[in-house]
Amino acid sequence: MGPCLRCSSWLPHGSVLFLLLLLSVLCSSPTVAAQAQMQPQTDPTEAAAVNAILAKLGLKAQPSWNVSGNLCSGAATDDSMILDDNPNFNPAIQCDCTDQNGTICHVTKFKINDLAAGPIPEELRNLTHLTKLYVFPHFHPRNAH
Repeated sequence: MGPCLRCSSWLPHGSVLFLLLLLSVLCSSPTVAAQAQMQPQTDPTEAAAVNAILAKLGLKAQPSWNVSGNLCSGAATDDSMILDDNPNFNPAIQCDCTDQNGTICHVTKFKINDLAAGPIPEELRNLTHLTKLYVFPHFHPRNAH
């Protein structure tokens, strides 16, 4: 007989069946299923607002975060990133992905320092979870006299 049969002869057939059964149970457990679930998604209204603001200002997102529909990914979900002093992230957002049991992300910080001038886009009002906005120094209210 070939070498493969001799190598597997130490494991009785009943043990092989037991291991296969155990593996199938583990693969169908809730823990494994939970790990296979999709990543949290950015609130669609907030994603549209960020994309519209960037478009109106003629800006593009950094490659470290995704504007293809799920903004809150990559560096945008890194709590250790500090937007204030980091010139590598401009424009930038930070998100909180704890809403609805970790399935929905909200934009909590938005940075567009020194990148655009003019009125603040009205879509900013759709970022209802925003706690910090970095826009200085060139923006002004739309109806300032």
